[in-house]
Amino acid sequence: MMYHVLLIIQYLSILILLFEAGYIFAKWRIALHGYLFFNCVATLVNNTGYLLEMLAKTEREYLMATQLSYLGRVWIPFSLLVFMLAVCKIKMPRWGLIGLACFHAVTFLLVLTAQWQPLYYSSFTYVEEGLFPIIEYGHGIWHNVYMAVLSFYIIFGMYQLFKTVHKEKHPVAKRRLMFVVASIAVESVFFFVNMTGITGNYDITVMGYTLSSIFMYIAIFKYDLLDTLQLAKDYVVDEVSEGIIAVNKDNRVEYVNRTAQMIFDDFHEKEDAIISQIQEAISSEQPLNIGEKIYSAKEKELVYNDMPQGKVYVLVDDTAHYRYMEELKEQKEIAEAANASKSRFLSIVSHEIRTPMNAVVGMTEMLLRDELTPKQRKYMTNIKNSGSALVMIINDILDQSKLEAGKMEIVEDAYELLPLVDDVQMIMEERIGKKPIHLMVQMDDRLPKVLVGDALRIRQILINLMNNAVKFTDSGYILLSAQIMEELPESYRIRFGVKDSGQGIREEDLKKLGEAFSQVDTKKNHKKEGTGLGLSISKDFIALMGGELKVESTYGKGSEFFFVIEQKKADEQSEEQCANKCAWKQKGYTAPEARVLIVDDTDLNLLITEEILDPLQLQIDTAASGEQAIELIQKNSYHAVFMDYMMPVMDGVETTGRIRKLAVDETDTDRAAYYKALPIIALTGDTSERTQELFTIAGINDFTEKPVEFKKLAGILLKWLPKELIRE
Repeated sequence: MMYHVLLIIQYLSILILLFEAGYIFAKWRIALHGYLFFNCVATLVNNTGYLLEMLAKTEREYLMATQLSYLGRVWIPFSLLVFMLAVCKIKMPRWGLIGLACFHAVTFLLVLTAQWQPLYYSSFTYVEEGLFPIIEYGHGIWHNVYMAVLSFYIIFGMYQLFKTVHKEKHPVAKRRLMFVVASIAVESVFFFVNMTGITGNYDITVMGYTLSSIFMYIAIFKYDLLDTLQLAKDYVVDEVSEGIIAVNKDNRVEYVNRTAQMIFDDFHEKEDAIISQIQEAISSEQPLNIGEKIYSAKEKELVYNDMPQGKVYVLVDDTAHYRYMEELKEQKEIAEAANASKSRFLSIVSHEIRTPMNAVVGMTEMLLRDELTPKQRKYMTNIKNSGSALVMIINDILDQSKLEAGKMEIVEDAYELLPLVDDVQMIMEERIGKKPIHLMVQMDDRLPKVLVGDALRIRQILINLMNNAVKFTDSGYILLSAQIMEELPESYRIRFGVKDSGQGIREEDLKKLGEAFSQVDTKKNHKKEGTGLGLSISKDFIALMGGELKVESTYGKGSEFFFVIEQKKADEQSEEQCANKCAWKQKGYTAPEARVLIVDDTDLNLLITEEILDPLQLQIDTAASGEQAIELIQKNSYHAVFMDYMMPVMDGVETTGRIRKLAVDETDTDRAAYYKALPIIALTGDTSERTQELFTIAGINDFTEKPVEFKKLAGILLKWLPKELIRE
């Protein structure tokens, strides 16, 4: 009699599981549904196999039924685990899931081959006693490990479920979760009871699967386990940067992601008030001011089978945008009220253009490091060259402003002329592109390896002159030359020249050369790009160095621009310093033990700076604000800090000032010395004199303008990093 009752229960369990699996499959929309369906199918296969065990008449039939049962049984705990993790919103790493899946697959293979190895079952005894014949198994080592893993699944999963139920504030969602907990708890209890062996030769876990389905049915049918909550999850991702809130048709909150909970830290206590606040902001088209952040609210209706199911509200952090707009408004009001000076206007323009150009030039430089098709490399090179050309125009305008204000100074230092000329040549070869122009360089053999002068300005002059030659030469040649005209006791008089076979200049137009914002022969050259500043700035730089820019030209045949300047001889100390400074340009260097902090409020700028520095193999940390930077500097020890200037709340100057103040407040002498001597390098789009003065007062050691480039950053780091950390 009992045997037939158990058979009826087994048949009923299979029918119930078939219905449950079919319903879940029909409602399948997202991963959570898939996990539940997987569990139903695995349980169905297990119960079917166990039914065949109960009906088996021979040992062979029983073994085959057992193998079918285990085809489902090994996947029941795995599917339940991933289902519980999904319900509790716990993300398991992909490698972890794959590892667990492999563990269960190996278990099934061991069961399948149990007749030939003792890992899962150490012995077999076919017994025709009790309600129905069975095979009594001796448990192998893998079986014991497997049972221990399943016990851990149950304890860990139930703990996470109870935590989730405790945190859930919505009454309907809470009851729904409680029935899910009850369903899994029933299976767990029956599993542990079966492990004790008190049920004899009957596997009571099969009955537990059937009873647990009843609780799962209640969660599915009465509390919409597969409806509003899951439809909302079709539209949202729990980890996105936007705050997301889903409500059902009754305007009750069904889902709120982590970001939204961070925005409203008291969300569950004030749900209705917060939803009303969001709806009011959307209807009035006004942003939400929450703490120090400003959010734009958007609304999306949830529709399924042409029927409205609820709504999703999205909160986007627009703080930077609104503050940027407020800054622009303030600058406009100041300009209109005080008639701001031209230099101030140029510094603002420089910052606003350099910031996006930092992304353009930086991203293209990173992409050019990768393997590209010739066509892609051509396009990326053109983008980088165009970006660099725009930055050069900005530099020319700023230099012109400084020259007119009399604030430009020549900074002399030791430099190597040959690498400088090679750099100019490489830049010009890119500018020439496919033009049929032969680029030549002629260097005097008597030129010393190291000279003392303003290498940056000499490079800028030569690039300007070469740019003009490329611009007005369609075919033929361009010659860059450097020749010693006279050797003096402490210096050399050197002639630099750029000669081309281009269109030449009419005699009457020669007097117009060097005028800012003008071009000669405008009718013929109206399609030639440029501001006309290059020659004007070069002329002034050469004058500051004690020389004069001259030109010889024959219209239709070509021109030569040349100048003679005095460059000092380098002593042994200068030559040694220059050799150390220039070594990285020729051989490169790395500093894997150097720890560097990059501070910028824009994620893109952080990414660009970090990726550009990648060849140096540095240990890099990043901070998105001045406050975060101070915290990291206090916790760690850095060898250098790259500090963005324009940041909301606390800019780079204020942040640096607070770091230096730590040296005064610190009682530990070593840490005080660290705060005082820590090299801080500003990354800025504003290169005005006023900004540089602010840097100096705040205690910033050095600065470089945006867009950042590898050579600039590597050169500055070489200057400030401890020499023992540099590896050539």
